[in-house]
Amino acid sequence: MNNKRRKTDVLMIPCSWTGCELQFTNDWELNGHIEAHLETLKPHSNGNYNCVWGACSFSTRCITEIQRHIYYHGYYNGLLVHGKNELETNPSIPRCNAVPRECDKIPDLHSDFRCEWVDCNRTFISIVEFQDHIVQHASFEYEIQKSPDDERPKIQCNWNFCKKQMDNKYRLIEHIRTHSNKKQVACYHCGELFRTKTTLFDHLRRQPENNTQKYQCAQCSKYFATEKLLRSHMIKHVNCYKCSMCDMTCSSASALATHIRYRHLKDKPFKCVECEYRCVRESDLNQHVQLVHSQEVHRCEESGCNYAVKTFQALRKHFLEVHRNTTFIYLCHCCEKPFKSGKSLSVHLIKKHDFQLPSGHRRFTYRIDENGFYRLETTRIESLEVTEQILTPTTFEITEITEDSNSYEIVSLTNKQDAERIIVSNDRGEARPAGEVIISLPSLD
Repeated sequence: MNNKRRKTDVLMIPCSWTGCELQFTNDWELNGHIEAHLETLKPHSNGNYNCVWGACSFSTRCITEIQRHIYYHGYYNGLLVHGKNELETNPSIPRCNAVPRECDKIPDLHSDFRCEWVDCNRTFISIVEFQDHIVQHASFEYEIQKSPDDERPKIQCNWNFCKKQMDNKYRLIEHIRTHSNKKQVACYHCGELFRTKTTLFDHLRRQPENNTQKYQCAQCSKYFATEKLLRSHMIKHVNCYKCSMCDMTCSSASALATHIRYRHLKDKPFKCVECEYRCVRESDLNQHVQLVHSQEVHRCEESGCNYAVKTFQALRKHFLEVHRNTTFIYLCHCCEKPFKSGKSLSVHLIKKHDFQLPSGHRRFTYRIDENGFYRLETTRIESLEVTEQILTPTTFEITEITEDSNSYEIVSLTNKQDAERIIVSNDRGEARPAGEVIISLPSLD
């Protein structure tokens, strides 16, 4: 009875503007209240607008950015209230053990929220107004697409590059929220945002302290609290994307984009200012500077140990091997010969056992077994669609690539009604108008 009563209670969302203790029954009421507060906001003596929401220390010279930021605070408060309520009404769900939030986790909001529904392009400062606006698109689309003779028409999403069809208006509303990154709840303890209460519960169950370890992955031996979490994890072991220039297969679009950038694109936009070294990513450049040009070293903190090295990874390996007696042993699955590194085992496999690297791969993959030894991964799980692409490699067309190319497009010519198009580019502008599936790489400006 208590649970039923609690679910019918009206949730009150507080305003956290400094000095304000009012509460509201929904996001819209709080949003209107924040609008009144913003009319009184004045810049500081240095010209900056300082956030006055709780303990937030955000500051900016742009009046629009501070408005956008504070509106999001109100939206965030609503998510926290709903997240707290979900845990109170579901006492069997374990509590969060992550680092507690010190303030609201507000993303960087340098531009307004833009509706990308075909022929709309309206922009909004308030996240609440933006989310409501796109729901109106879905409702209106249902009314104009339905016909008197069709009681349950298929409704098409008209968001840019999306032509999915839904069974009803409510499915379309649920779908369109994926385009706007709509969140439903936040973890009241750590502040992380989630699209549904189910993903909030998964967040809580998968934490090490809450993991009952009832289900084990057959591929990597990891344990999970629920069958649903195990199934979600297993998808990561299935390669659903294939490179059209080699036989490399990947489990995600981002992994495929990374492979293409390193293996097939010639462009290396990042250059070291102290030498001629060039690389693909900024993280590669930072690593190069640390290893080659930096005088910074990491020193072992164990008493009496003078070991020092330039990378944290090498220091960690030293700590585990020397001070924790934990050695990383790679075993050859053919002759059981041990090695201290995967690189040494790879050389052994190629020279002694005539192994060859799989097409598109630059190294072998090793996984830890039940005894704690690293062994060669000899199986690769691929989806049926990827297998068909490998068996019929002519089903893809590729735009011309030159040594100066920094982007190219993959077009799937399978029997599907709409061809799948993937663009990999260093230029977001180039990638934008290409098609249904786009991998846009970070801006290099």
